[in-house]
Amino acid sequence: MNPIRVGGGVIVLIGFAFRAISVAYFNLKLKTLPDTPAARRRYERKKRGALLWDALFIVGGFYVILRG
Repeated sequence: MNPIRVGGGVIVLIGFAFRAISVAYFNLKLKTLPDTPAARRRYERKKRGALLWDALFIVGGFYVILRG
């Protein structure tokens, strides 16, 4: 087994773990969110940012696997 590909697989697994943690966190946070529009925008912006980071880990891991 190529250690580079194993590392890429680990990065993909970390990305999926981050995604699971993000989904759980934002579902929990939604329950205590104030009804103001500013709070809703801030929540959605953070949620979108977390999705971006999770996707970057997953795509980056697949890139390492394919290039390795």
